[in-house]
Amino acid sequence: MARNGSGTYNLPAGNPVVTGTTISSTTTNSTFSDIATALTGSLSADGQTTPTGNLPMGGYKHTNVADATVRAQYASAGQVQDSAFTFLTSPAGTNTITATAALGMSAYVTGQRFFFVAAASNTGAVTLNINAIGAKSVTKNGTTALVSGDIAINAVVQVVYDGTQFQLLNPAAVSSFSAGSTGLTPSTATTGAVTLAGTLAVANGGTNNASLAVTAGGALYTDGSKVVNVGAGTSGQVLTSAGASAPTWSSVGGTLNNIQYFTTAGTSTYTPTTGTNFVIVEVVGGGGGAGYLGSAGGAGGTTSFGALVSATGGVAGSGSGDGTGGAGSSGDFNMNGGAGSSSGTTPYPAIGGSSFYSPVNFGVVSATGSTGLSYGGGARGGSNGTTTYRSGGGGGYARKRITSSFSGVTITIGAGGTAGSGTQAGASGIVIVYEYK
Repeated sequence: MARNGSGTYNLPAGNPVVTGTTISSTTTNSTFSDIATALTGSLSADGQTTPTGNLPMGGYKHTNVADATVRAQYASAGQVQDSAFTFLTSPAGTNTITATAALGMSAYVTGQRFFFVAAASNTGAVTLNINAIGAKSVTKNGTTALVSGDIAINAVVQVVYDGTQFQLLNPAAVSSFSAGSTGLTPSTATTGAVTLAGTLAVANGGTNNASLAVTAGGALYTDGSKVVNVGAGTSGQVLTSAGASAPTWSSVGGTLNNIQYFTTAGTSTYTPTTGTNFVIVEVVGGGGGAGYLGSAGGAGGTTSFGALVSATGGVAGSGSGDGTGGAGSSGDFNMNGGAGSSSGTTPYPAIGGSSFYSPVNFGVVSATGSTGLSYGGGARGGSNGTTTYRSGGGGGYARKRITSSFSGVTITIGAGGTAGSGTQAGASGIVIVYEYK
């Protein structure tokens, strides 16, 4: 009966024989025939028999296995680990590549994967011919033909046969590069990093300016062709548009920074308070002195803020009559001082000429009159009963907004006009500077 289907061999009926009995030829022959059948169904050590079914190993392994040499043999673990069947040897060629596969492979099959070390960097489209089976195109990303540099010399190349061509799995990081219309020029490198040179166009997010300076606090604008840096302004300034021209930094006007007063007759130099961007200046000329026919008074002095704005002093009282007021000039607003007035020897009021900062010098006729009121007021005349003293005119007034060239200006305060004998002098003028940020 040979083996029982589970691999166990049992002797046929009549066995074992009994000692001292006659052994039947029938039993003996049947036993030997059964044993021969069982041996025929067993695997011979020299490989003469061929299995007729699957050979379960029961958790055991074939040991000391030799390497496969043809495709019909199974591989040793070493061959698999060493990629003996997929690593191509003797690769040659630049664009027309040949190589050898193990086990005498004689046909391409969809899904086959191969590796090889490139003998050269490709310069164009590539074909691969393994074991002289036939050249097949090598493509990337599907059916896209390779371009120069997709394969780098000495690089490990991986390809898979898709049934029509070999697809390259690992093209070089940079095979070609075009900067298009960006204004940049790539280096000639076809593998690894590519260096770009030139100036990136504004349309591509660049500045189109090869020498764009960057300063702390500056601002960027475009001049129609490139980005330009307007530089930094000063604290508190704002950037003001100039239409199609370059914008400029300017100060926000209207904030009073300080006020400076100049009241002493003579000259001085104006020094702006820190942060002053423009000034409004008021000037008042000196008041004219009182006088009479025998002794005229002196005219008030001119008050000025450099050559930018000025006001003349009031005219002195004299034998010719009361003095007229001075006049402002070069201002945004100019005004004349008030004229003096006297009333003869009768006890009626006399008036010294007024100025913008001096009220009317009003009073009854007295022997001596009175000095001009500050600032720029004309002296008030008087009478001693026989002689009428004539009043001086008030100083002129001017006001002007000045936006530049005001630092270091010479300020002149017009003195009050001198008094005629027995009369009074006019008041000195004044300069007021309103300083704005």
